[in-house]
Amino acid sequence: MLVENSTGKMIPMCITPVKLIDIQHLQSDWTLTFDWTIYFKYENVEVYILTTAHSTYVEGAIALENRGDHVWIHLIEKAPRNRGSQEKYKYIAHHLFAFATKRHLDQGGDGFIAFDSKTGLITHYIKEYGAERIGSTRMMIPCLAGQHLIDVYLNKGGG
Repeated sequence: MLVENSTGKMIPMCITPVKLIDIQHLQSDWTLTFDWTIYFKYENVEVYILTTAHSTYVEGAIALENRGDHVWIHLIEKAPRNRGSQEKYKYIAHHLFAFATKRHLDQGGDGFIAFDSKTGLITHYIKEYGAERIGSTRMMIPCLAGQHLIDVYLNKGGG
């Protein structure tokens, strides 16, 4: 479950697949340079959105690809209103990373996920998600850390 920052209230959430036609209806307050369409050009990339259970507002999004021995995260993004100290909901990215790990496990993998990080977020990814650096900006979340994310954010009523 998400946590509403202003009240501390637990909010049920849903992570659902999205198709190219669906993104035409997404809210316009996402970063203007954010181009959803590029992730639909790759044959094996799956795009998912995170919403609260009673809303269609997209709180977060993830584009991922099963590459056999790992899931590659092309995109993990929170809606503008969920960034910074005034974020509406806490733990959006935690749920999305947990979902990516679970998706790999569901597809017969071991839950290993990898992604490229913005330089300024490397320390955050290490502290918050148990990520490890495997290059200058390339990171991975090992299986045990990913399983912890699943246990905390998906298995305890989170989705």
